[in-house]
Amino acid sequence: MKNRIKKQTMLMLALALVAGLTMTAIAQEPTDAEILRAIDEARFLEADYVSEVMEIVATRPGEEEQEAAVRISYGTIAGDVFRLRIDNLAPEENVGQSFLILEDESVLLCTPGLEMPLAISGGTSVFGDSTVSTTAGIQFENDYEILSRAEDEFDGAQVLRIEVQGIVEGLAYPTATVWVDPETFRPLQVVLYALSGDPLNRITYDEYAELDGDQYLVKQTIETLLFDDFSTVLTITEISTELLVEGLLDPETFCRPESEDE
Repeated sequence: MKNRIKKQTMLMLALALVAGLTMTAIAQEPTDAEILRAIDEARFLEADYVSEVMEIVATRPGEEEQEAAVRISYGTIAGDVFRLRIDNLAPEENVGQSFLILEDESVLLCTPGLEMPLAISGGTSVFGDSTVSTTAGIQFENDYEILSRAEDEFDGAQVLRIEVQGIVEGLAYPTATVWVDPETFRPLQVVLYALSGDPLNRITYDEYAELDGDQYLVKQTIETLLFDDFSTVLTITEISTELLVEGLLDPETFCRPESEDE
């Protein structure tokens, strides 16, 4: 995972991409790496540490909506090591279940009663259609490379469509298609594929917000493409930048019983 920092090049990249799409200044087109970096930076706060509370609402045909809540904590430790943690806050039966995503994209699971974390896939469900990887947020810059990019239309507007392929072993979604607003670099939608090439999920990036002038993604909808009318909406209800709680992102203490910390 990358450290989610430094957005000072966003305007320059946006202007260059608009020029590239209109074919008036091909030489100024941004590089693939710059596009992937900008897609990530459009969705996440620029901070060394971020804490979020996220509401998750899952809808199934013929059933009542199911609700959950998680806390997402991410930041850098030991200089530039980036890690992310998901803690279940609700419903009650999920409380105590936590996921830790390490810098090499491996994922650890801790549940009540475990003394040692379990290694799991990033495709493991957190709630509804949202997996560990999609709840945390897909990281494109360091995990994927662009195979192709082309002009396309999305909701009647001209956009950039890019096809990406994973360059890190063990990714939950080896390939993806991303539709990007060429003026803001905000991703509008992504389709995630299985190793077989079959489409698994469509994520629509519905709403962005700002904190102290810094933009982040606040609401997204995940639809499974395996079943009709299954969807899960993720909305950040609280967000802040704080000092990192000591040991929070440390795999050595991830599943330590509370009595050992006293």
